[in-house]
Amino acid sequence: QARKIQVLLPHITEVLHDGNRGIKMKALVVFRNVMHHLKRKEASPIAVQLVEELLPLLDDESSQMRELSISLFRDVVATVVRKDKRRMKKKVRRGLLPLFFHMHDETDSVAK
Repeated sequence: QARKIQVLLPHITEVLHDGNRGIKMKALVVFRNVMHHLKRKEASPIAVQLVEELLPLLDDESSQMRELSISLFRDVVATVVRKDKRRMKKKVRRGLLPLFFHMHDETDSVAK
């Protein structure tokens, strides 16, 4: 089913821009589940696109949203295969400073 849902991922990505917080969090859970069920070669190009969408969510007001987006960010970065690593590296660099600041987040689960 993950491969079938893969067709819907661009539409789910739009929710990350326009949806309310609850819907965004559910969309992140969908992404996490789909990415875990795809082979790395299938997930890698999606990961490169998704990491850019996650960057604004790293600084969300909600600690649950921050924790979920940071966790997915970590998983997505680990998913990338060789041919996509250069593109991913450029995008990840933009997220390093916000991630560094979250190491001292007041919410322990986010800081972890």
